Amino acid sequence: MEHPTDTIAAVATPPGTGGIAIVRVSGPGSSQVARAVLRRRTGAEPLPLSPRAVRVGSAVGPDGRVLDEVLALWMPGPASYTREDVLEIHCHGGPAAAQGVLGAALAAGARLARPGEFTLRAFLNGRIDLVQAEAVLDVIQARTQEALRAHEALLAGALSEEVGSWQHRLGRLLARVEAHLDFPEEEDVGSEDWEAIRDELGELAREMGRKLETFGWGRTIREGYTVALVGVPNVGKSSLLNRLVGEERAIVTELPGTTRDLIDGWTQAAGVPVRILDTAGLRAARDPVEAEGVRRAERARDEADAVILVCEAGRELLPGEEEEARRLAQRGTGVVVVNKADLGPGPLERLRALGLDPVPVSARTGQGLPALLDRIAALARGGASGPGGEAPLTRERHRAKVEDALAAVRRAGEILGRAGMPEVGASELHAARRALAELLGWGTPDDVLDQIFSQFCIGK
Repeated sequence: MEHPTDTIAAVATPPGTGGIAIVRVSGPGSSQVARAVLRRRTGAEPLPLSPRAVRVGSAVGPDGRVLDEVLALWMPGPASYTREDVLEIHCHGGPAAAQGVLGAALAAGARLARPGEFTLRAFLNGRIDLVQAEAVLDVIQARTQEALRAHEALLAGALSEEVGSWQHRLGRLLARVEAHLDFPEEEDVGSEDWEAIRDELGELAREMGRKLETFGWGRTIREGYTVALVGVPNVGKSSLLNRLVGEERAIVTELPGTTRDLIDGWTQAAGVPVRILDTAGLRAARDPVEAEGVRRAERARDEADAVILVCEAGRELLPGEEEEARRLAQRGTGVVVVNKADLGPGPLERLRALGLDPVPVSARTGQGLPALLDRIAALARGGASGPGGEAPLTRERHRAKVEDALAAVRRAGEILGRAGMPEVGASELHAARRALAELLGWGTPDDVLDQIFSQFCIGK
Protein backbone atom coordinates (compact mmCIF):
# COMPACT_ATOMS: atom_id res chain seq x y z
CA MET A 1 0.00 0.00 0.00
CA GLU A 2 1.41 3.39 -1.00
CA HIS A 3 2.16 6.00 1.62
CA PRO A 4 -0.50 8.74 1.51
CA THR A 5 0.50 12.30 0.67
CA ASP A 6 -2.77 14.17 1.20
CA THR A 7 -4.35 15.63 4.33
CA ILE A 8 -7.32 14.05 6.12
CA ALA A 9 -9.77 15.27 8.75
CA ALA A 10 -12.55 13.75 10.84
CA VAL A 11 -14.39 14.12 14.13
CA ALA A 12 -12.46 11.85 16.53
CA THR A 13 -15.06 11.76 19.30
CA PRO A 14 -18.33 9.76 19.29
CA PRO A 15 -21.38 11.32 17.61
CA GLY A 16 -24.00 12.99 19.78
CA THR A 17 -23.79 15.63 22.47
CA GLY A 18 -21.09 15.97 25.11
CA GLY A 19 -18.77 18.39 26.79
CA ILE A 20 -16.12 18.40 24.05
CA ALA A 21 -15.76 17.24 20.46
CA ILE A 22 -12.38 16.83 18.77
CA VAL A 23 -11.71 17.41 15.09
CA ARG A 24 -8.47 15.73 14.07
CA VAL A 25 -6.42 16.71 11.01
CA SER A 26 -3.34 14.84 9.75
CA GLY A 27 -1.06 15.30 6.78
CA PRO A 28 1.24 17.82 5.12
CA GLY A 29 -1.58 20.37 4.75
CA SER A 30 -2.42 20.49 8.48
CA SER A 31 -0.66 23.82 8.94
CA GLN A 32 -2.62 25.23 6.00
CA VAL A 33 -5.85 24.11 7.69
CA ALA A 34 -4.72 25.78 10.93
CA ARG A 35 -4.04 29.08 9.18
CA ALA A 36 -7.41 29.00 7.41
CA VAL A 37 -9.58 27.95 10.35
CA LEU A 38 -8.02 29.24 13.59
CA ARG A 39 -8.12 32.85 14.78
CA ARG A 40 -7.30 34.72 17.95
CA ARG A 41 -10.32 35.24 20.18
CA THR A 42 -10.10 38.97 19.55
CA GLY A 43 -9.52 40.19 16.03
CA ALA A 44 -9.01 38.38 12.76
CA GLU A 45 -5.34 37.46 13.16
CA PRO A 46 -4.34 33.79 12.74
CA LEU A 47 -3.93 31.92 15.99
CA PRO A 48 -0.21 31.35 16.70
CA LEU A 49 0.58 27.72 17.49
CA SER A 50 3.51 26.10 19.28
CA PRO A 51 4.42 22.39 19.19
CA ARG A 52 2.55 20.35 21.79
CA ALA A 53 1.05 23.40 23.46
CA VAL A 54 -2.67 24.16 23.81
CA ARG A 55 -3.91 27.51 22.52
CA VAL A 56 -7.31 29.14 23.05
CA GLY A 57 -8.88 30.76 20.01
CA SER A 58 -11.83 30.74 17.64
CA ALA A 59 -12.66 28.53 14.67
CA VAL A 60 -14.03 30.34 11.63
CA GLY A 61 -15.74 29.16 8.47
CA PRO A 62 -14.76 29.96 4.88
CA ASP A 63 -16.79 33.18 5.11
CA GLY A 64 -14.90 34.34 8.22
CA ARG A 65 -17.87 33.81 10.53
CA VAL A 66 -16.96 32.52 14.00
CA LEU A 67 -18.12 28.94 14.44
CA ASP A 68 -17.06 28.25 18.03
CA GLU A 69 -14.53 29.04 20.72
CA VAL A 70 -11.94 26.27 20.61
CA LEU A 71 -8.73 24.84 21.99
CA ALA A 72 -6.07 23.99 19.41
CA LEU A 73 -3.23 21.49 19.80
CA TRP A 74 -0.45 21.41 17.21
CA MET A 75 1.73 18.26 16.96
CA PRO A 76 4.25 18.44 14.12
CA GLY A 77 5.54 15.11 12.82
CA PRO A 78 7.19 12.77 13.39
CA ALA A 79 6.35 13.09 17.10
CA SER A 80 2.62 12.49 16.58
CA TYR A 81 0.18 9.59 16.40
CA THR A 82 0.46 9.29 12.62
CA ARG A 83 4.06 10.58 12.37
CA GLU A 84 2.61 13.35 10.21
CA ASP A 85 1.77 16.93 11.14
CA VAL A 86 -1.36 16.63 13.29
CA LEU A 87 -3.77 19.36 14.35
CA GLU A 88 -6.51 18.79 16.92
CA ILE A 89 -9.29 21.32 17.35
CA HIS A 90 -11.35 20.90 20.54
CA CYS A 91 -14.75 22.52 20.27
CA HIS A 92 -18.02 22.25 22.19
CA GLY A 93 -19.51 18.78 22.00
CA GLY A 94 -22.69 19.43 20.07
CA PRO A 95 -23.07 18.07 16.54
CA ALA A 96 -23.51 21.56 15.02
CA ALA A 97 -20.20 22.82 16.43
CA ALA A 98 -18.28 19.66 15.52
CA GLN A 99 -19.64 19.46 11.99
CA GLY A 100 -19.08 23.18 11.49
CA VAL A 101 -15.41 22.95 12.42
CA LEU A 102 -14.98 19.78 10.33
CA GLY A 103 -16.59 21.50 7.36
CA ALA A 104 -14.17 24.41 7.70
CA ALA A 105 -11.20 22.00 7.73
CA LEU A 106 -12.49 20.27 4.60
CA ALA A 107 -13.01 23.62 2.88
CA ALA A 108 -9.38 24.48 3.72
CA GLY A 109 -8.06 21.54 1.71
CA ALA A 110 -8.42 18.41 3.84
CA ARG A 111 -10.56 15.47 2.78
CA LEU A 112 -12.81 13.37 4.98
CA ALA A 113 -10.87 10.48 6.50
CA ARG A 114 -11.95 6.91 5.89
CA PRO A 115 -12.62 4.56 8.85
CA GLY A 116 -9.37 3.82 10.69
CA GLU A 117 -7.29 5.96 8.35
CA PHE A 118 -5.38 7.78 11.12
CA THR A 119 -4.29 4.44 12.59
CA LEU A 120 -3.55 3.12 9.08
CA ARG A 121 -1.18 6.04 8.56
CA ALA A 122 0.48 5.30 11.90
CA PHE A 123 1.05 1.75 10.61
CA LEU A 124 2.22 2.77 7.13
CA ASN A 125 4.59 5.35 8.62
CA GLY A 126 6.18 2.75 10.94
CA ARG A 127 4.96 4.05 14.27
CA ILE A 128 3.13 0.83 15.08
CA ASP A 129 2.90 -2.64 13.55
CA LEU A 130 -0.28 -4.41 12.51
CA VAL A 131 -0.75 -6.23 15.84
CA GLN A 132 -0.58 -2.89 17.64
CA ALA A 133 -2.95 -1.30 15.12
CA GLU A 134 -5.51 -4.04 15.75
CA ALA A 135 -5.04 -3.52 19.48
CA VAL A 136 -6.06 0.14 19.12
CA LEU A 137 -9.53 -1.00 18.05
CA ASP A 138 -9.67 -3.66 20.75
CA VAL A 139 -8.71 -1.16 23.49
CA ILE A 140 -11.58 1.06 22.33
CA GLN A 141 -14.03 -1.86 22.38
CA ALA A 142 -12.82 -3.52 25.61
CA ARG A 143 -15.76 -4.28 27.93
CA THR A 144 -13.86 -5.27 31.09
CA GLN A 145 -10.71 -4.20 32.89
CA GLU A 146 -9.09 -7.56 32.26
CA ALA A 147 -9.78 -7.28 28.53
CA LEU A 148 -8.44 -3.74 28.58
CA ARG A 149 -5.19 -4.84 30.27
CA ALA A 150 -4.63 -7.57 27.70
CA HIS A 151 -5.23 -5.23 24.75
CA GLU A 152 -3.09 -2.50 26.32
CA ALA A 153 -0.24 -5.02 26.54
CA LEU A 154 -0.63 -5.75 22.83
CA LEU A 155 -0.75 -2.04 22.04
CA ALA A 156 2.42 -1.47 24.07
CA GLY A 157 4.19 -4.05 21.90
CA ALA A 158 4.45 -7.06 24.24
CA LEU A 159 3.52 -9.59 21.53
CA SER A 160 5.45 -7.67 18.87
CA GLU A 161 8.62 -7.85 20.96
CA GLU A 162 8.20 -11.58 21.43
CA VAL A 163 7.66 -12.12 17.71
CA GLY A 164 10.64 -9.88 16.99
CA SER A 165 12.78 -12.05 19.25
CA TRP A 166 11.68 -15.18 17.36
CA GLN A 167 12.51 -13.42 14.10
CA HIS A 168 16.00 -12.52 15.36
CA ARG A 169 16.79 -16.02 16.57
CA LEU A 170 15.53 -17.58 13.34
CA GLY A 171 17.67 -15.11 11.42
CA ARG A 172 20.81 -16.19 13.32
CA LEU A 173 20.10 -19.84 12.63
CA LEU A 174 19.34 -19.11 8.98
CA ALA A 175 22.65 -17.25 8.64
CA ARG A 176 24.54 -20.30 9.90
CA VAL A 177 22.75 -22.66 7.55
CA GLU A 178 23.17 -20.40 4.52
CA ALA A 179 26.83 -19.79 5.31
CA HIS A 180 27.33 -23.55 5.18
CA LEU A 181 25.51 -23.67 1.82
CA ASP A 182 27.48 -20.78 0.33
CA PHE A 183 30.90 -21.70 1.75
CA PRO A 184 30.83 -25.43 2.55
CA GLU A 185 34.59 -25.69 2.92
CA GLU A 186 35.00 -22.68 5.22
CA GLU A 187 31.78 -23.17 7.20
CA ASP A 188 31.86 -26.87 7.90
CA VAL A 189 29.01 -27.72 10.25
CA GLY A 190 29.55 -30.88 12.24
CA SER A 191 26.95 -33.21 13.67
CA GLU A 192 27.12 -31.47 17.04
CA ASP A 193 26.42 -28.13 15.40
CA TRP A 194 23.40 -29.53 13.56
CA GLU A 195 22.19 -30.94 16.87
CA ALA A 196 22.54 -27.51 18.52
CA ILE A 197 20.54 -25.93 15.70
CA ARG A 198 17.81 -28.54 16.15
CA ASP A 199 17.75 -27.92 19.91
CA GLU A 200 17.30 -24.19 19.45
CA LEU A 201 14.55 -24.79 16.92
CA GLY A 202 12.92 -27.11 19.44
CA GLU A 203 12.95 -24.37 22.07
CA LEU A 204 11.46 -21.92 19.60
CA ALA A 205 8.73 -24.44 18.77
CA ARG A 206 7.89 -24.86 22.45
CA GLU A 207 7.63 -21.10 22.94
CA MET A 208 5.35 -20.74 19.94
CA GLY A 209 3.26 -23.66 21.15
CA ARG A 210 2.82 -22.02 24.55
CA LYS A 211 1.79 -18.81 22.86
CA LEU A 212 -0.84 -20.66 20.82
CA GLU A 213 -2.32 -21.95 24.07
CA THR A 214 -3.27 -18.36 24.97
CA PHE A 215 -5.56 -18.01 21.94
CA GLY A 216 -8.70 -19.49 23.50
CA TRP A 217 -8.52 -17.11 26.42
CA GLY A 218 -7.48 -14.16 24.25
CA ARG A 219 -10.40 -14.68 21.88
CA THR A 220 -12.81 -14.94 24.82
CA ILE A 221 -11.80 -11.63 26.38
CA ARG A 222 -11.89 -9.94 22.98
CA GLU A 223 -15.13 -11.35 21.56
CA GLY A 224 -16.88 -12.24 24.81
CA TYR A 225 -18.32 -15.50 26.12
CA THR A 226 -21.84 -16.19 24.83
CA VAL A 227 -24.34 -17.85 27.15
CA ALA A 228 -27.87 -18.81 26.07
CA LEU A 229 -30.73 -18.89 28.57
CA VAL A 230 -33.03 -21.76 27.66
CA GLY A 231 -36.04 -23.35 29.29
CA VAL A 232 -39.79 -23.75 29.07
CA PRO A 233 -41.99 -20.61 29.07
CA ASN A 234 -42.53 -18.58 32.22
CA VAL A 235 -39.62 -19.87 34.33
CA GLY A 236 -38.07 -16.38 34.54
CA LYS A 237 -35.50 -16.34 31.73
CA SER A 238 -36.25 -12.73 30.80
CA SER A 239 -36.20 -11.63 34.44
CA LEU A 240 -32.85 -13.36 34.87
CA LEU A 241 -31.45 -11.62 31.79
CA ASN A 242 -32.54 -8.23 33.11
CA ARG A 243 -31.05 -8.92 36.53
CA LEU A 244 -27.72 -10.14 35.08
CA VAL A 245 -27.20 -7.21 32.72
CA GLY A 246 -28.56 -4.59 35.12
CA GLU A 247 -31.19 -3.10 32.84
CA GLU A 248 -34.64 -3.87 31.45
CA ARG A 249 -33.61 -5.53 28.19
CA ALA A 250 -36.48 -8.00 27.93
CA ILE A 251 -40.22 -7.58 28.47
CA VAL A 252 -41.43 -9.53 31.49
CA THR A 253 -45.07 -10.63 31.83
CA GLU A 254 -46.94 -13.55 33.30
CA LEU A 255 -48.12 -14.57 29.83
CA PRO A 256 -46.28 -17.63 28.45
CA GLY A 257 -44.53 -17.04 25.13
CA THR A 258 -43.84 -13.30 25.62
CA THR A 259 -40.30 -13.66 24.26
CA ARG A 260 -40.40 -14.54 20.56
CA ASP A 261 -37.00 -13.39 19.28
CA LEU A 262 -33.45 -13.47 20.65
CA ILE A 263 -32.70 -10.63 23.08
CA ASP A 264 -29.18 -10.05 24.33
CA GLY A 265 -27.27 -7.99 26.85
CA TRP A 266 -23.74 -7.80 28.24
CA THR A 267 -22.35 -8.34 31.73
CA GLN A 268 -19.03 -9.50 33.12
CA ALA A 269 -18.01 -12.42 35.28
CA ALA A 270 -14.66 -12.08 37.07
CA GLY A 271 -13.29 -9.93 34.27
CA VAL A 272 -14.74 -12.01 31.43
CA PRO A 273 -17.09 -10.15 29.04
CA VAL A 274 -20.27 -12.24 28.89
CA ARG A 275 -23.06 -11.89 26.33
CA ILE A 276 -26.36 -13.26 27.65
CA LEU A 277 -29.01 -14.41 25.17
CA ASP A 278 -32.64 -14.64 26.23
CA THR A 279 -34.53 -17.12 24.05
CA ALA A 280 -38.11 -18.12 23.41
CA GLY A 281 -39.57 -20.72 25.75
CA LEU A 282 -39.15 -24.27 24.48
CA ARG A 283 -42.56 -25.80 23.87
CA ALA A 284 -44.86 -26.90 21.05
CA ALA A 285 -45.42 -23.63 19.20
CA ARG A 286 -48.95 -22.28 18.88
CA ASP A 287 -48.39 -20.07 15.82
CA PRO A 288 -45.76 -19.58 13.07
CA VAL A 289 -44.12 -16.63 14.84
CA GLU A 290 -43.61 -18.59 18.04
CA ALA A 291 -42.40 -21.59 16.03
CA GLU A 292 -39.66 -19.44 14.48
CA GLY A 293 -38.75 -18.18 17.94
CA VAL A 294 -38.37 -21.75 19.21
CA ARG A 295 -36.20 -22.65 16.21
CA ARG A 296 -33.96 -19.68 16.95
CA ALA A 297 -33.79 -20.67 20.59
CA GLU A 298 -32.64 -24.16 19.67
CA ARG A 299 -30.04 -22.76 17.27
CA ALA A 300 -28.77 -20.36 19.95
CA ARG A 301 -28.55 -23.26 22.40
CA ASP A 302 -26.42 -25.24 19.96
CA GLU A 303 -24.15 -22.37 18.90
CA ALA A 304 -23.56 -20.64 22.26
CA ASP A 305 -20.34 -21.16 24.21
CA ALA A 306 -22.42 -22.32 27.16
CA VAL A 307 -26.07 -22.86 28.11
CA ILE A 308 -27.96 -21.87 31.24
CA LEU A 309 -30.97 -24.11 31.65
CA VAL A 310 -33.53 -22.24 33.72
CA CYS A 311 -35.93 -24.36 35.78
CA GLU A 312 -38.41 -23.33 38.43
CA ALA A 313 -38.53 -24.04 42.15
CA GLY A 314 -41.75 -25.13 43.77
CA ARG A 315 -42.37 -28.03 41.37
CA GLU A 316 -40.61 -31.03 39.86
CA LEU A 317 -39.04 -31.16 36.39
CA LEU A 318 -41.28 -31.23 33.37
CA PRO A 319 -40.50 -33.90 30.73
CA GLY A 320 -39.04 -31.32 28.34
CA GLU A 321 -36.85 -29.87 31.11
CA GLU A 322 -35.46 -33.29 32.01
CA GLU A 323 -34.58 -33.86 28.36
CA GLU A 324 -32.73 -30.51 28.24
CA ALA A 325 -30.99 -31.32 31.53
CA ARG A 326 -29.73 -34.64 30.14
CA ARG A 327 -28.51 -32.86 27.01
CA LEU A 328 -26.69 -30.31 29.16
CA ALA A 329 -25.08 -33.01 31.30
CA GLN A 330 -23.79 -34.66 28.13
CA ARG A 331 -22.56 -31.35 26.67
CA GLY A 332 -20.63 -30.40 29.80
CA THR A 333 -20.54 -26.64 29.12
CA GLY A 334 -23.44 -25.15 30.97
CA VAL A 335 -25.20 -24.49 34.24
CA VAL A 336 -28.64 -25.38 35.54
CA VAL A 337 -30.29 -22.71 37.62
CA VAL A 338 -33.41 -23.18 39.68
CA ASN A 339 -35.14 -19.81 39.63
CA LYS A 340 -37.67 -18.55 42.18
CA ALA A 341 -35.61 -20.25 44.86
CA ASP A 342 -37.76 -18.64 47.56
CA LEU A 343 -40.60 -21.00 46.54
CA GLY A 344 -38.79 -24.11 47.83
CA PRO A 345 -36.19 -26.68 46.72
CA GLY A 346 -38.16 -27.93 43.74
CA PRO A 347 -36.17 -30.16 41.36
CA LEU A 348 -32.74 -29.77 43.02
CA GLU A 349 -32.39 -33.42 44.03
CA ARG A 350 -33.53 -34.74 40.65
CA LEU A 351 -31.02 -32.51 38.87
CA ARG A 352 -28.24 -33.72 41.14
CA ALA A 353 -29.25 -37.29 40.39
CA LEU A 354 -28.68 -36.49 36.69
CA GLY A 355 -25.09 -35.53 37.51
CA LEU A 356 -25.66 -31.78 37.50
CA ASP A 357 -24.84 -29.19 40.13
CA PRO A 358 -27.77 -26.74 40.05
CA VAL A 359 -27.53 -23.18 41.34
CA PRO A 360 -30.57 -21.88 43.23
CA VAL A 361 -31.26 -18.26 42.26
CA SER A 362 -33.95 -15.63 42.49
CA ALA A 363 -34.12 -13.19 39.60
CA ARG A 364 -36.51 -11.12 41.73
CA THR A 365 -34.20 -10.65 44.75
CA GLY A 366 -30.76 -11.36 43.26
CA GLN A 367 -30.20 -14.39 45.50
CA GLY A 368 -27.58 -16.76 44.07
CA LEU A 369 -26.45 -14.49 41.22
CA PRO A 370 -22.84 -14.13 42.47
CA ALA A 371 -22.55 -17.93 42.54
CA LEU A 372 -24.01 -18.12 39.02
CA LEU A 373 -21.53 -15.55 37.70
CA ASP A 374 -18.67 -17.47 39.31
CA ARG A 375 -19.80 -20.61 37.49
CA ILE A 376 -19.98 -18.75 34.18
CA ALA A 377 -16.49 -17.33 34.73
CA ALA A 378 -15.14 -20.81 35.47
CA LEU A 379 -16.66 -22.13 32.24
CA ALA A 380 -15.24 -19.21 30.23
CA ARG A 381 -11.76 -19.68 31.65
CA GLY A 382 -11.84 -23.41 31.07
CA GLY A 383 -10.18 -24.04 34.41
CA ALA A 384 -7.31 -21.64 33.62
CA SER A 385 -6.68 -18.27 35.21
CA GLY A 386 -5.75 -16.62 31.93
CA PRO A 387 -2.27 -15.74 30.73
CA GLY A 388 -1.60 -13.33 33.60
CA GLY A 389 0.73 -10.56 32.46
CA GLU A 390 1.45 -12.29 29.15
CA ALA A 391 0.00 -10.76 25.99
CA PRO A 392 -2.36 -13.38 24.51
CA LEU A 393 -3.21 -14.08 20.89
CA THR A 394 -6.64 -12.48 20.50
CA ARG A 395 -7.46 -12.82 16.79
CA GLU A 396 -7.74 -15.69 14.34
CA ARG A 397 -5.17 -13.93 12.15
CA HIS A 398 -2.64 -14.06 14.99
CA ARG A 399 -3.28 -17.74 15.62
CA ALA A 400 -3.00 -18.68 11.94
CA LYS A 401 0.35 -16.90 11.44
CA VAL A 402 1.91 -18.36 14.59
CA GLU A 403 0.67 -21.82 13.56
CA ASP A 404 2.26 -21.34 10.13
CA ALA A 405 5.55 -20.29 11.70
CA LEU A 406 5.46 -23.18 14.19
CA ALA A 407 4.84 -25.75 11.45
CA ALA A 408 7.78 -24.42 9.43
CA VAL A 409 10.05 -24.41 12.51
CA ARG A 410 9.16 -28.01 13.27
CA ARG A 411 9.84 -29.09 9.68
CA ALA A 412 13.17 -27.26 9.71
CA GLY A 413 14.14 -28.95 12.97
CA GLU A 414 13.40 -32.40 11.58
CA ILE A 415 15.38 -31.73 8.38
CA LEU A 416 18.40 -29.96 9.88
CA GLY A 417 18.55 -32.24 12.89
CA ARG A 418 19.39 -35.09 10.51
CA ALA A 419 22.11 -32.93 8.89
CA GLY A 420 20.47 -33.56 5.58
CA MET A 421 19.01 -31.34 2.88
CA PRO A 422 20.12 -28.01 4.41
CA GLU A 423 18.67 -26.19 1.38
CA VAL A 424 15.20 -27.43 2.32
CA GLY A 425 15.81 -26.57 5.96
CA ALA A 426 16.81 -23.03 4.99
CA SER A 427 13.64 -22.73 2.93
CA GLU A 428 11.55 -23.68 5.97
CA LEU A 429 13.35 -21.10 8.11
CA HIS A 430 12.54 -18.48 5.50
CA ALA A 431 8.90 -19.61 5.60
CA ALA A 432 8.79 -19.26 9.40
CA ARG A 433 10.26 -15.76 9.26
CA ARG A 434 7.84 -14.80 6.51
CA ALA A 435 4.82 -15.93 8.56
CA LEU A 436 6.01 -13.90 11.55
CA ALA A 437 6.61 -10.86 9.34
CA GLU A 438 3.05 -11.16 8.04
CA LEU A 439 1.80 -11.34 11.62
CA LEU A 440 3.38 -7.93 12.23
CA GLY A 441 1.94 -6.67 8.96
CA TRP A 442 4.99 -6.51 6.74
CA GLY A 443 4.04 -7.55 3.23
CA THR A 444 0.35 -7.86 4.09
CA PRO A 445 -1.85 -7.51 0.96
CA ASP A 446 -3.82 -4.31 0.58
CA ASP A 447 -7.18 -6.10 0.70
CA VAL A 448 -6.32 -7.57 4.11
CA LEU A 449 -5.31 -4.14 5.40
CA ASP A 450 -8.54 -2.67 4.04
CA GLN A 451 -10.56 -5.37 5.81
CA ILE A 452 -8.82 -4.73 9.14
CA PHE A 453 -8.98 -0.94 9.13
CA SER A 454 -12.54 -0.78 7.81
CA GLN A 455 -13.65 -2.10 11.21
CA PHE A 456 -12.50 1.14 12.88
CA CYS A 457 -14.68 4.16 13.42
CA ILE A 458 -14.05 7.33 11.43
CA GLY A 459 -11.65 9.57 13.32
CA LYS A 460 -9.38 6.88 14.77
